[in-house]
Amino acid sequence: MLFSMIFINYLFNKIYSYLFTFFILIQIFSNNLYSQPQDVSFINISDNSRINALGGHNISLNNNYFFENPAFIKSNSLSLNYLNFISDLNSSSFLYSDTSKYIGNYGFGIKYFSSGEFKGYDNFGNFTGIFYPNEYSIFFGKSFSWSNFSIGTNLKYVYSKYFDYSFSGFLIDFGTIITPIKDKDVSIGVVLKNFGFIFGENHLDLPSYFKIGSSVKPQYMPFRFSLTYIGSQKNYLKENFSFGVEVLLSKYLDILLGYNYLNDKSFKLINSSKLNGVSYGLELKLKRIILNYSRLILNSISNSNNISINYNLKKL
Repeated sequence: MLFSMIFINYLFNKIYSYLFTFFILIQIFSNNLYSQPQDVSFINISDNSRINALGGHNISLNNNYFFENPAFIKSNSLSLNYLNFISDLNSSSFLYSDTSKYIGNYGFGIKYFSSGEFKGYDNFGNFTGIFYPNEYSIFFGKSFSWSNFSIGTNLKYVYSKYFDYSFSGFLIDFGTIITPIKDKDVSIGVVLKNFGFIFGENHLDLPSYFKIGSSVKPQYMPFRFSLTYIGSQKNYLKENFSFGVEVLLSKYLDILLGYNYLNDKSFKLINSSKLNGVSYGLELKLKRIILNYSRLILNSISNSNNISINYNLKKL
């Protein structure tokens, strides 16, 4: 057992740079092959309540939801997340992270997305039965830290099934987090997401993109501000940004507010001038448990609710 753990750590240390180059090359050459902008987009929907309360794309705040930024794989913790997105669309995830003397910081988890219940009919209108489209991702991650700099990666297996059509694939993410000023509450994150390949009857265009963001808490102010930019070279993936504010009421309770530009534009109703894409939430911090609740206002008729539980497995 000891030998196997040391061997795993050796492999990660030796082939990390080769993995990065390999998946970057795959992505570059696959751009001309993939022609259908179809969906593995469920992996881009965050079901973490704290992140969604702050606009949905935060990568610069230390969070046990390392599915968003693998550089945050550090603590010995569990994270449970549930999102009631739109109507009967639901997402849930389980994440576990730990630190070992032999393999360093590592984490694994599973994310499940359900599209609800559908009734099937043939070309003649005959009822063929009920089916339940569903998708999931299983991932393993590892991170390395040096002083004020951390880097991490997630390797993900994704699977999606719609009625009689299904596909699967392997994707990889890379993330970094930097705290450039010592003893200052400033952090900068950079993430490259969803590089890899999909197996199936038809090639799918991967929703690859990058994120860059920063979080800052001004000294003596009970606020922390976060801004994240999301960019992509894909024509059907639009540029986006999110903004979040934490109101630090006490050591036990925070209020979270956020805004998502793309949600504001995408879910806007005809002839409506109301601001959409706004989110808010609460964070309750107990001794070893952190509870989060958030609500996303997509428009006047569509809202989503999100809850997360983070549990520190190490006694404080």
